[in-house]
Amino acid sequence: MTADEIVAHAKDLPVVSETARKLVIQLNQPDLHRDELVETVRCDNILTAKLLRACNSANSGLREPVVSVDQALLLLGDNMIFRMVCAIGFSGSLGMAAPGYDTEANGLWSHSLNTALGAEYLADVESYGNFVPSTAFTAGLLHDIGKAVISRVLTPKARAEIRNRITGQSLSRIEAEKAVLGADHCEVGACLLQRWSLPELIVQAVADHHCPVIHPSIQLSAVVYLANSAVLLCGAAPGWEDQAIQGKSLAAAALGLDVEKVEKIVLGVQGAMQGLPQLMVAA
Repeated sequence: MTADEIVAHAKDLPVVSETARKLVIQLNQPDLHRDELVETVRCDNILTAKLLRACNSANSGLREPVVSVDQALLLLGDNMIFRMVCAIGFSGSLGMAAPGYDTEANGLWSHSLNTALGAEYLADVESYGNFVPSTAFTAGLLHDIGKAVISRVLTPKARAEIRNRITGQSLSRIEAEKAVLGADHCEVGACLLQRWSLPELIVQAVADHHCPVIHPSIQLSAVVYLANSAVLLCGAAPGWEDQAIQGKSLAAAALGLDVEKVEKIVLGVQGAMQGLPQLMVAA
């Protein structure tokens, strides 16, 4: 099947908050006025209620109750509010279990949020590429959404065959998915985001996040690839030192970086991931 056919055949497709979708599109428009963003959020009663609940949670660190979107923006800033709105708006798409990937409920969601924070860190603090941090955050958040779609069409037979291709033929998961299904989760995710009419920059980053583009210039896919790699390396279990070293070497080779630079970035992403608990509350 093609990616489009997989999306068409998937039952109970991931849903997205119309407000979150609109906000992502707005943030990629030049000369956008802040009042437009506030109005977009404020017009969604459910999202506003969830946002205020998250702002008033113990994890927010605020000393006074937040009673409006305007006040939330004033106290937490545009960037944090955008993160929280995206976390709320896309949680329904990524929060469910993905049995085809041996992922329990919120497993894919947690990984996606960490990758989003890592991508934002790379675009902002590391100045890797030339991207708006909020755009990098969104691309990182949605990079694996194709897995949520594929899990809805994956039969036990196909799941077993993908595993056999990985273990028996030493294929990567991407290669195994394509061999068995006809398309991989990168292509499927990009197809879904196109249906949502998200900016092409984000769609392309999701499509290429396992084959990052760095020539003639660094593309957003490279930011997502590096953030994804760093998050996986941050979670390496004790005793997996050899695999971690290999992972850093692979990332360095794919992006034309020194291994020492990758190690520094991994530490930076690890620090950025500390913002996850607040976003999990938001979801």
